[in-house]
Amino acid sequence: MVNDKNNEPAKSIFVANVKGGVGKSTLSIMLARSLAKLMPPQNITVIDTDLQRTATEFLTVSNPEINVEFLPITPAFENTNISLVQQFIKQNEFKTGHVVIVDTPAGSSQRLWNLVAEGYCVLIPTTLSNADLLPTENFIRSMDKVKARYGKSLPHLIVCPNKIPFGQKDFSLMAERLSNHDVVIGPALRDLASVRHFYNGKAENWENKSNTNAKNDFYQFGSFIEKFVLNGELDKIYSEKNNQQNVVPIRKN
Repeated sequence: MVNDKNNEPAKSIFVANVKGGVGKSTLSIMLARSLAKLMPPQNITVIDTDLQRTATEFLTVSNPEINVEFLPITPAFENTNISLVQQFIKQNEFKTGHVVIVDTPAGSSQRLWNLVAEGYCVLIPTTLSNADLLPTENFIRSMDKVKARYGKSLPHLIVCPNKIPFGQKDFSLMAERLSNHDVVIGPALRDLASVRHFYNGKAENWENKSNTNAKNDFYQFGSFIEKFVLNGELDKIYSEKNNQQNVVPIRKN
């Protein structure tokens, strides 16, 4: 279970990447449902800023006890809804023991990324393909610049490898490629789409299937967020003076 969070301020977790189709909305769903098993679900709020409403449509059916707010960030509503999201997060800072998850749309709005940089943590899903890694690196670079501009150590940037081939355990190439950036590599997710099928009712006996890859990824990721984000292990890692690595690969919980 999550440590006693009653005396701790709310944490805001953004799920973001400039690249579309990398699994942001499904990761937001997966995270919210996982945390609902570890803490009171009424202490979880998901802000869906993607016009496709994927997180909203799934969670209002699968977990109505989780708070879901739909505030689409589009060119027509960007300024207004970014301000609303910002106000919502600031208001929740005073609600101890709460977690706010923000599912963001693809795109390159600098104002949106400035908002993302105000969070505690940013989850950045990506595949290992160059088509996804290149824009992902550019996004991480923009986050690094915002943090450097304001002299901030937060938000923690966590790269979430998605659609990873079965059996692959070596992420040294990814770590090397990201070595100039201040990031953490989280546990591999072999295919978020398989988890989405479960939520979509397409795998009715999912819990009983012999192939438990998606199920294992689901719980491993929740355990990772519990330990390293909610329980503060990332803060401890970054506070260690002897840690000189820019990239911290984390594969075990």
